[in-house]
Amino acid sequence: MTAVADRLGSVTQLEERPSVERRVAADLRDLIVRGRLAEGTPLRHRELAGRFGVSPTPVRIVLGMLEREGLVEIGRTGRAAVSRLTREDLEEVYAARLGLEGLAARLGAATVSDADVARMRGLLAGLREFARRKAVDEYLATRWELHAACYGAAGRERLLAEVERLFWRAERYNRLILATSVRFRRSLSHYREFVAACAGRDGAAAEEVIHASIRWGVELLSGTLPSEGDAAS
Repeated sequence: MTAVADRLGSVTQLEERPSVERRVAADLRDLIVRGRLAEGTPLRHRELAGRFGVSPTPVRIVLGMLEREGLVEIGRTGRAAVSRLTREDLEEVYAARLGLEGLAARLGAATVSDADVARMRGLLAGLREFARRKAVDEYLATRWELHAACYGAAGRERLLAEVERLFWRAERYNRLILATSVRFRRSLSHYREFVAACAGRDGAAAEEVIHASIRWGVELLSGTLPSEGDAAS
């Protein structure tokens, strides 16, 4: 019985470990993308372990995960920090979004159901209210729900997961974009066009709206960000 119990305990630990890491990753990612941890903030293993109530081991794994997502930088000495916002990173993230998100928009818009379109229209109404209040957190969260309602319709789970990863990696830049009421209105105009394209099941039009929105963001920010060489100097 003891041997069986030990084996069951080991299985339970293996099942729990990924969930702990997912929770810590989600919490730390949220702190970074919402700007609660500013760029360049040191990420010390023991401090984070205490903050999240876990051992340093899952923290070390999570930092590696978030480094691959582009949110964390780990130096040669192993010291980690919140990654810096740079022109090169902006261009690379948004170039990847142009390709993958454009594809997801084209496929999703052609296959959305009436229920999907109704949901998107409801989310668009929410976006209008959040834009009026300049409620950035709510606006960004609702934006993803609206995107996902379209992109998920295509049934391409791997594509959806990759687009979502890029979407949240770009959130710190999106916060810079949404700095004024005028920019909120411009962003909202893109969503009106996007929902209209989806309602018409026009994949090409939906893809073009996404491309126009992404290019607008790059044009707004690229001249305001340091290059990676500047940030390192």
